Amino acid sequence: MIDKKQILKQLTVLYAEDEKTTRENITKTLKLFVNDVIAVEDGAEAIAAFSKKQVHIVILDYVMPIIDGNSVARAIREKNSNIPIIMLTSYSDKEKLLSAIKTGVNDYLEKPISLDTLLNALFDATQKIIDSGMLMRSLAEGVEYDYIQKLVVTPTRSERLTKQEYQFLEILLARPMSLIAKEEIEERVFGSKVEPNTLRNMVYRLRKKIPADVIVTIKDLGFMVRPL
Repeated sequence: MIDKKQILKQLTVLYAEDEKTTRENITKTLKLFVNDVIAVEDGAEAIAAFSKKQVHIVILDYVMPIIDGNSVARAIREKNSNIPIIMLTSYSDKEKLLSAIKTGVNDYLEKPISLDTLLNALFDATQKIIDSGMLMRSLAEGVEYDYIQKLVVTPTRSERLTKQEYQFLEILLARPMSLIAKEEIEERVFGSKVEPNTLRNMVYRLRKKIPADVIVTIKDLGFMVRPL
């Protein structure tokens, strides 16, 4: 049997809520069950974070400044049709519920939210991830990446990636067909600018673990993943 709690411990949640106290309290609760929480205070920040980071579950407050939760959900659905989206609201408004359902929101929770309600929604989201095959990503024919165990898997062997290697690969996979600037990779993987050989050697080691020509280097600019 698949242990949903164990899978949750490997996942990253994007959580958008403009009310500071609520955001801080729910963030603390989420961190008890998931690997990381990206907490933002408005819809514009949520869209920006989703575009830059590897996210597995999205939780949105319906009413937020700049861009409301439903509009954020719509923007995310244009980029990813499978990622679970949970909508939070203080209103028992059937029109809002109907609109959220049409957008593709998977769950709709009315605030204040109990621990059991939140945890059940996370478990449902985890099941959707499992059912959608989102825990494994095809890199090439016969080559897959296991997001949970951080393995490159083929029919005959598997290679475990280091933290820097899997962070780098997941950054590229989060934005397929997009050039990721080496400056962004340096900041997110190493925490600061590094010597050219540091990044180059890490990519070289990663390429040796992936038995396919998956990573494309754009000289002096950055990297991207080759489309299937």
